[in-house]
Amino acid sequence: MFYKKLKRIPAMFLVCALLFTTVFSYSMIANASSSFTSRLDAPSYSNDYYYSNKNIYYQYGYGMPNCTAYAYGRAYEILGRDPGLCHYDAYEWYDYNDGYSRGQTPKVGAIACWEYYRNGETGGHVAVVEKVENGTVTLSNSAWGWKNFYLTYADVNDPTMGESDWTFQGFIYLGDFNKGSDSDNVVTDYKNGVYEVEVSDYLNMRETATTSSKTVSQLYNNDQVYVTDIKANGGYTWGYSEIIKGTNKGKKGWVALDFCKFIQDKPTSDDIVYKIGDIDLSGEINVLDTTALQLYVSKNGDLTDAQLKLADLDGDGKIDVGDVTALQRIISKQKTL
Repeated sequence: MFYKKLKRIPAMFLVCALLFTTVFSYSMIANASSSFTSRLDAPSYSNDYYYSNKNIYYQYGYGMPNCTAYAYGRAYEILGRDPGLCHYDAYEWYDYNDGYSRGQTPKVGAIACWEYYRNGETGGHVAVVEKVENGTVTLSNSAWGWKNFYLTYADVNDPTMGESDWTFQGFIYLGDFNKGSDSDNVVTDYKNGVYEVEVSDYLNMRETATTSSKTVSQLYNNDQVYVTDIKANGGYTWGYSEIIKGTNKGKKGWVALDFCKFIQDKPTSDDIVYKIGDIDLSGEINVLDTTALQLYVSKNGDLTDAQLKLADLDGDGKIDVGDVTALQRIISKQKTL
């Protein structure tokens, strides 16, 4: 139910990709950061580790929902660089020569691998270990033709890692993320949405998610921001935000959410005026909007009421393949300008 047996990516491309992997994969192991941020909710459509040509599966038409596309993007997100993992089917990941160590012990940041045999065909699945706490392993997943993102759980001593109908192959270790304190790098209480600033003076909006980064704007008490991506760094939880209420409305950057309170999931129509076709509410119309629309039309994704209004491009009151075609035409015209 979960996995499509993928077609192999063109051989000529793989020759180049494997040369890249040979050069860089071992250095990635040596330089992997000891910090780790658990992902417990779906990545936004603006996250280019998952939804851009950075991700080899997305680039060749096998993007999410798909376990391999997700795991590849998640590994890219964890390491901050191309992970150089297998470009083939999920069941081939564990035996692939990528330079990473393997084992049977669950560790945060590791990729769990399974294979199965069904109706004479071999299939498989990969997932990412997000937490190992109190005897329970939390894994993040995606599934071909089913769910874009979901979590599963297993006992640390379960030899099948929660999937008793399949053969568990083992874990691919991207690095050692258990060293030092990981409490400063785990996002647990925040989610994308609208936040209100709570400060007595002002709060800096930064160019990147760190206090040493350039200040791009300042926020004041009761200002509001719309957060579309979240990461933890340096003891703070950061949200990539657009100011939707305040003196500097429209400015975008990273804000420490520790000084904000969550209000609601989406801005009201009065907060931001979006163009028809800007389905992911990013302020731009691009391929990420097409992805969001295709996921909805194929019943693999959800849209809010506000997004549905922006998705009816042909104005017929229905959201279907005709709207996908209309959106693709808009994007195509933008590229020729």
